[in-house]
Amino acid sequence: MKRLEYKNLSQAPFDITDERTGGAEFKMLVYTGKTDENAHPIFKTVLATCPAKANIGGKDYYGIVGMDLDTCELQWHNYNDCVSLEDWKVLDRLIDNRFSWMKSVDPLIAIEVKIMAKAQLNDHES
Repeated sequence: MKRLEYKNLSQAPFDITDERTGGAEFKMLVYTGKTDENAHPIFKTVLATCPAKANIGGKDYYGIVGMDLDTCELQWHNYNDCVSLEDWKVLDRLIDNRFSWMKSVDPLIAIEVKIMAKAQLNDHES
């Protein structure tokens, strides 16, 4: 299995500027690290502002700084929690790795989570 280059992946979305916004900031859906009463992942929409590296326990982790749209607070998000990146492939990996039970219980649960996540981001796009 090929190892992901998180530094490059974290920087890539900011290499493209959007003429409409005048910069590389964009809305992104992130996993909050929490689950609902049915053990489904909870997401929130943030405004991605820049790539960033965090040193946790002596190890470097790459991710993205995002501004919470409700509180305007800036927070670092591990790349693997930035579920809307790579055309939603990050969400696919999240489900495969952290929520693999969904596919074994009922594959439709994973599909429902993906649909709901995309709808949540689209709600903030308008």
